[in-house]
Amino acid sequence: MAQEPAEDEFRRDELVQLAVRALLPRQGRIPPPPEIDVTNLIALAHQRRSAQESTRWRWRLWRPQLWRVVVPAVVLVVLLIVGIEAVRPYGLPGLAGPDPAGSDTTDPVVADPEQPLPLTAGPGTAPARHQLAAIARHVHSLDQPALDQPALDQPALDQPVPDQPATAGRYTYVHLRAWWRDDPATGQDGGAYDRRLWWAADRSGQETRVDPAEPDRPAEVVEYPPGALGVAVPDPAADRTVLAGQLAEEQPMHEGPQAALRAVVGLYRFHDLSPAQRAAALAVLADAELVTHGPVLDRAGRSGVAVSATGEMDGRPVRDTAVIDTATGRLLSYERVALPADDRAAAGTVTHYLVFLRSGRVGRLGAEPAD
Repeated sequence: MAQEPAEDEFRRDELVQLAVRALLPRQGRIPPPPEIDVTNLIALAHQRRSAQESTRWRWRLWRPQLWRVVVPAVVLVVLLIVGIEAVRPYGLPGLAGPDPAGSDTTDPVVADPEQPLPLTAGPGTAPARHQLAAIARHVHSLDQPALDQPALDQPALDQPVPDQPATAGRYTYVHLRAWWRDDPATGQDGGAYDRRLWWAADRSGQETRVDPAEPDRPAEVVEYPPGALGVAVPDPAADRTVLAGQLAEEQPMHEGPQAALRAVVGLYRFHDLSPAQRAAALAVLADAELVTHGPVLDRAGRSGVAVSATGEMDGRPVRDTAVIDTATGRLLSYERVALPADDRAAAGTVTHYLVFLRSGRVGRLGAEPAD
C-alpha cells in the first residue's frame, strides 16, 4: 500500500508527464468521435456479405452454361484451322477443288512479240495463291493411279496416265525461243534465237541455235563433253519443301517473290518436269506473293493464266510475268518488263522473254520427242 502514493506522485511529476507526451503524442487527448457508429458498421458488414454470396451463386449457376458454349466453339475453330492448313498445299488426290482457271472468262488477247503481255495490272489484281494451289492439286493428281475401275478386258497397269512424260531415253530435250532488247545501260545488244538442247545425266550434250530472222542459215552447234554443261537444279525434287530449298540455292529468295518465279523459270530452261515436279514448283509459287491477271495468249498463241511479281533488277523497277497452262501446270512463257519509276502499273518496256515450246526425253542427240 505504501507504493501506491509513491506511484501516483511519480505519475503526477511534471517531467514524467512531459516525457509521456513526447513519446505518446495522443496521450491525454480525447479521441474524436467515430465517423460511423457500431450499429451501422455491423449492418454494412452484413450487407457486403450478402452481396458476395449472391455473386458466388450466380457464377455457380452460369459457369456450366459458359463451358458448354465456349469449349465446343474453341474446338471447332482449331479443327477448321488444322483442316485448312492440311489441304492447302495439294488437297487429296481426286478431291474436287476450285476451277484452276478461275472464274475469269475474259477472252485472251494475243501478245505483240515486242510488247508486254496484255495484263490487267493494277491495284485491283488478285493474289495468285489460291489459283496456283488449285492448279497444283490438279497436276499432282495426274501422277496418281486412276481411281475408276478399268475395263474388264484391260489390266489396271495398262491404263494410261494423262500427261505422264516418257522416262525412257538418255537425253532430256528442251526447245525454247528467247528474245532480248538492246540495253544502253549495260551496252548489251539485242537478239533472238531458237534453242534446242539435248543433255544427259553426266552433263554432256549438244545445243543448236537458230536466228528466227534468218531461218535458212545453218544452225550454230555447241557440243558439251561430260561435266561441261551447267544445269539449274540437276535433280528437281517432287516435294515442295525440298524443291524450295533447291531453288533457294539458285535464287536468293529474300529478294522478293520475283526470285521464286525466276528460279522456276530456270528449271524449265533445262528440264522436262514430271507432273509431281510441276505440282511442287506450282506449290512453291503459291507460297510466293504473286498476283494473277487472268487468261492470256502467249507469243506462241497458247492460252494460260498469267501471274506476276513486281520487284527490281539492277536497281530498276521491273515486272516478271509467267504464263502457266492450267491443264498441265507447264510453264508456257516468261517475260521481264522494265517499268517507269513513278508508275509500276504501267505497261512498261519488254527487256526479254522466253517461250517454252517443247520438252521430253529422247534416245539420241538430234532427235525430237514423239507427239
